[in-house]
Amino acid sequence: MTGHLAKARTFMLTHARLLERRLFEVHYEGAPPQSVGNIVRAYQNSDGGLGHALEPDVRCPESQPLFISFGLGALQEAGYLDVELATSVCSFLESVSNKKGLVPFFQESAYQSPMASHWIHSTLTPGLNPTAAICGLLHYQGVKHEWLSLATETCYQMIVESPPFEAHALCCAAALAEYIPDRAKAMNLLDAIAIALPRARFFIPDAPIESYGLTPLHFAPKPDEICRPLFTQNQIDGHLEELLKQQLPDGGWPISWEAPGPASELEWRGRVTLEAICRLSEYGVI
Repeated sequence: MTGHLAKARTFMLTHARLLERRLFEVHYEGAPPQSVGNIVRAYQNSDGGLGHALEPDVRCPESQPLFISFGLGALQEAGYLDVELATSVCSFLESVSNKKGLVPFFQESAYQSPMASHWIHSTLTPGLNPTAAICGLLHYQGVKHEWLSLATETCYQMIVESPPFEAHALCCAAALAEYIPDRAKAMNLLDAIAIALPRARFFIPDAPIESYGLTPLHFAPKPDEICRPLFTQNQIDGHLEELLKQQLPDGGWPISWEAPGPASELEWRGRVTLEAICRLSEYGVI
């Protein structure tokens, strides 16, 4: 390894938590994808959900839907199928969902532990975010479950009938579009995303980035993603160029928000560093 990748590896080994280090090893050092599955399993609680600050900004040990989204995302990044683990989280999700199958970010228990300030006033109301992303990632795993069928149909109808004009919710919709088995429905979801995204809050279509938000690279981290046709080559190239410039002298990438503590900050920096180096690699920049 040389250049940007070698510096990123040094940062990962020095500062990142085990989950992101193993993902880095899967991508660049030939580590078996099951190594990531073993780590995600270690976050599982007796209720079937995932806990223990798997999303680094929420430090509680209790199971939360947000953590399940994070853990399933790690399995997908590693290209690892664990249908048993993925199915086992559905009972917990069903237990915290509303009658339409939607789940909230987290439960009241999350507020009993430290968390980043931007989460403190977040709603506990079930919604597309994170439900749609969780559904998409469960479909990637090949899960069959009554709750998943209900939640998927609810999310699909909400998105195509009244797409959200908020980038994070649309990114969840993109995950559902990527993996929903019915490809006709996938294209309908893509059409809805295409309509809403240009006017969505927290979407940054063009570089440079001057405030917090999601870029085209969040929607199309790889060139073959379903959302890639929504963006021009100039948009992609501009964000890749800026992303490359953001690498810090320690080899990692910064975060743009205040984490609840030093451990959380480094865990998140490990996460965004992994994302940055993977996107640059996928698009052939490094």
